[in-house]
Amino acid sequence: MSGSAQCPRSDLHFDIHHAGFSDCSIHYLEIKARCKICDKRMVFQGLPLGMTPHHPTGALDGGEARLPFLGEGEELTGKVIGFTGRVVDFPAGVDGGP
Repeated sequence: MSGSAQCPRSDLHFDIHHAGFSDCSIHYLEIKARCKICDKRMVFQGLPLGMTPHHPTGALDGGEARLPFLGEGEELTGKVIGFTGRVVDFPAGVDGGP
């Protein structure tokens, strides 16, 4: 059934990676998903682009979700950096547009 449009996405493989930084207390779960039946990757919807300790974010192509977390009762400390953004669809003829 590889590549079939009829695939129910009923057998997903999740790749979960833990990232932590030595200069701050925040940790992230980086999550990717792919269908084992048709091999299509899953795209996370509605997440802002970037990486920040304040809320979930995603990769530019939607293929990765990044979830920040702390230990229970722990406060955000250290040299915390991050960014968020959004992709803007420029109309034709405007800088960056088709």
